[in-house]
Amino acid sequence: MQNYYQNTTPRPAQNQPYPQNRNYPPNTQYPPYPPPAPVLTPQQQQKRSLRKASNGLGFFVLVYFLLMQVAAYLTSDLLVRFNAITSENRTSMLFLIQILAGIASALIAAFFYKIISRRKLSSNLTNSRVPMNKLIPMVLLGMGAAMLANQLAAMFDSNISFFELKNSVSMTTSTHSVPEMILYVISTAFMPAFAEELAFRGIFMNVMRKYGDAFAIISSSVLFGAMHGNTTQIVFAFTLGLIFAFVDCKANSIVPSIIIHFLNNFYAVSTDMLSSGAGLDDGTVTIIRISIISMICVIGILSYIYLSQTDKDFFRITESDTEGIAEESFLTLKQKLITCFTSVGVIISLSVFASEMILNLMPEDMLNHLFM
Repeated sequence: MQNYYQNTTPRPAQNQPYPQNRNYPPNTQYPPYPPPAPVLTPQQQQKRSLRKASNGLGFFVLVYFLLMQVAAYLTSDLLVRFNAITSENRTSMLFLIQILAGIASALIAAFFYKIISRRKLSSNLTNSRVPMNKLIPMVLLGMGAAMLANQLAAMFDSNISFFELKNSVSMTTSTHSVPEMILYVISTAFMPAFAEELAFRGIFMNVMRKYGDAFAIISSSVLFGAMHGNTTQIVFAFTLGLIFAFVDCKANSIVPSIIIHFLNNFYAVSTDMLSSGAGLDDGTVTIIRISIISMICVIGILSYIYLSQTDKDFFRITESDTEGIAEESFLTLKQKLITCFTSVGVIISLSVFASEMILNLMPEDMLNHLFM
């Protein structure tokens, strides 16, 4: 019986070569395997992730700033072309332009960040409900700290003339009617509170919180202060940024900073209207200001005592939080700050803000000589 498992192919005789007409597969040359990608350490991975986030947020802040400037200019130019701005309604229209520019810059910049980050905007906004017994003392504490920061900024502004420098940005506006006052409050007190808190605490700080609360507070405050463009407001806004960011981290919500920001701006608007529109002399306005500042500072101190007694860890900020927001940290606070402020997006933004600050410090005759 034939064995089917036996190879029946005839073999050539001994010492004879195999037939040359057999079809053997060609000798295929396969490319060598690529070298394995270098394995990054956890520290390198976190540094790369932080640099990428810093780049995106740096450009986001720059877009927000430029849109705020461009939107106001284009809207004003358009209304002038259509003769919508007259000598009678000029003040009201300027306030309205500021409101529209604030809304446009906040919404468009938020959309820009959504595109480049491919993240939902709601994922960057904390929605925790803050109980009233915690929200009220936090707001009062923030207002007390803001009043102190306001006085420090005023002292800085009054002493900057020692260096023969002067901020060219005007901080006062005259209003003559109730509609103008309402628009003044909305454009100067409410709109910046909403738009700036959305941009810097709602987006910038909340994205950075994954790298630690202390880092998020400092980095967002530096960009917030630098964006304001003149030395007095930079010092004041940086200090306020620390306050706003701190209370938001503690509340896990941007509601406290929006309220404090609005109340602080409303105080400035109210005292400005008292000086310009109420017919009060400077001495009376000064007494009113000192009384308000003293009262708010006392209430702020009481709020500090209350919060420190009810929550022993309230005034402690660490790089690891209990809310599950921060990742495990492989970088020191110094390394995080260096990585953030050496990223391209942040460097470009700070350069633009520094240029604006230098221009605001120059005397008007020098500016006219340069640009005319």
